Amino acid sequence: MLWQYRAETQDRPLLEAVFASRRCPCCGTNPVMRSADTEANSEGQRYSVYLEVLVCGLCGWWFVSRDSWDSSCGSVPDRAHRSVVASGAALATFSEGPDADEIRLLETETGQHLARHGKSEAWPILEDVSAAILMQFGHQVLGTGRSKDGGVDIIVDLAGHAGQAYVQVKHQKNKVQVGVLRELVGTMTRDGRTHGLIVTSSKFTRGVYSENNLFAQRGLVVELVDGQKFLSALHLTHRTAPPTLAEVTAVARPSIDVFSGEVNL
Repeated sequence: MLWQYRAETQDRPLLEAVFASRRCPCCGTNPVMRSADTEANSEGQRYSVYLEVLVCGLCGWWFVSRDSWDSSCGSVPDRAHRSVVASGAALATFSEGPDADEIRLLETETGQHLARHGKSEAWPILEDVSAAILMQFGHQVLGTGRSKDGGVDIIVDLAGHAGQAYVQVKHQKNKVQVGVLRELVGTMTRDGRTHGLIVTSSKFTRGVYSENNLFAQRGLVVELVDGQKFLSALHLTHRTAPPTLAEVTAVARPSIDVFSGEVNL
């Protein structure tokens, strides 16, 4: 996937240490990380899941965990099987990013577009910020000089010998129609590309999703990023405030086992 946060650590001992101590692994003083957001889900007394994001206030390193408790099967009374998976990474936005005023304008217009109203003055900012996010996600990005060649705004060099992916950016209050998808896929087919991405500040029609599934069956993969998913990525890669749980889990998932075993209830 192109629109995926790739800076997460896979270091299990490091994540296990953060889970046990709740201390930042990057700062020399190892300050205690504070809880930025939490969520709890429970099915009676038998199964519970707790999600939490911890953030270091000094360097911005974040840690997200999914803590599951299951006493429904195989556990003795007053005990449960506990399983914790986690992930963590540096919050890149504590470094330099796009202009803060431009980001605020883009956030405002994107929020309005999701409600299907507002102006569209920030369209060049959306292109620039989309390229910046893709770079933060670890991709090599090439601009097209806003030439609009076949609807391509950004070109992404894929790792290895996978070639390039074409990106189209649409800053508008109306939902993106299927014609936009067809234009991008047509350009991909013409140039022998198999991967693409459409980023919008609004939403997609049902027809876009339906036809995109048909293209995928033909080996033409186009990722669809709506305004909400764009804002989640923006808030994780270019911000000075701690991210919310929804923003982290929209583009990064806890996946490394840091604890598993029977525990007392």
